[in-house]
Amino acid sequence: MVFTPILALAFVALTPIVNAYPVTGSVIDCHSGPGASHSVVKTYEERADIEIVCQATGTTVDGSDIWHQTVDDCYVSDFSSDVTEECPSEDTVDDEDTLSEGALSERSTSSNLPGLSATQTKHAKAIIAEAKKEGLGRQGCLAGISTALVESNILIYANKKVPASLKYHHDAVAEDYDSVGIFQQRAVYYPNIAADMDAAKSAAQFFKIMKKVSGWKKMNTGKLCQKVQGSAYPSRYQERVPESKKICSAGGL
Repeated sequence: MVFTPILALAFVALTPIVNAYPVTGSVIDCHSGPGASHSVVKTYEERADIEIVCQATGTTVDGSDIWHQTVDDCYVSDFSSDVTEECPSEDTVDDEDTLSEGALSERSTSSNLPGLSATQTKHAKAIIAEAKKEGLGRQGCLAGISTALVESNILIYANKKVPASLKYHHDAVAEDYDSVGIFQQRAVYYPNIAADMDAAKSAAQFFKIMKKVSGWKKMNTGKLCQKVQGSAYPSRYQERVPESKKICSAGGL
C-alpha cells in the first residue's frame, strides 16, 4: 500500500528522491514530530510500504535518535532505509525568490494549528468551521476539539466491525465496539456512516446533542463533553481543554 504525499509544495525542490520500504514486523506509529512525545497521527500496518523522504534528529528510542519523515508528513523512529538526507528546517526555505507563486501560496495556507499535524489541522479546522457556522462560539469549539482530542486524537477512524466505514476516507483503523470517526460515534446510535466518517458532519452530529444539554453555554467544558459522550473516563475531557484553548484561539474562536 503506497500513501499519497501530503508534504507542502514549498519543499519539493529540497526533497530527495523518495524511497519505499515495507513494514516487515509489527505496526509502526508515525508521530507528528521527531520524538515519541509527539502525538501519533498515523499507523502503518504490517506489509504496508512506507515512503521515506528524509531524516531528522529527535528523542532517543532503543539507542537511536534518528527519525525518518515519511511522505505522509509524520515521523517514524529509526526506520531501516538508505535515506540520509537531512530534513529541511523552516529556516531552510525562507528565500521567497526561489519559490514559485503557487508554492508560496501553498506554503501560506499550510500552517498547522498548535500541536497538530497537517492531517489533524485539516480535521480541526472542519470542526471549528462547523462551530462557527452554527454560532456556537468558543464554548462549542472547546467542547468539540476537546472531545476529538480524547476520542481519536483528531483523526478519522474506520472500524473493522463496521465494514461500511472502511469504504470512506480514514486515517487509521480500530476495533472499539462499533465506534467510528473523529468523535468515535457508535454506529448503532449514529447509523449515517458517511456523516460519521466526515469531520464537519460528525461535528454537526456532536453539536446537535450538545445543544440539547441544559445550560451548555456556561457549563464546565469537560462536564459538557461527558454529557454528550457518556464516556467511562469522564475526567479525560477536561485534561485536554488547555490544548483546545490554543487550537480554538488559533482557529479564530
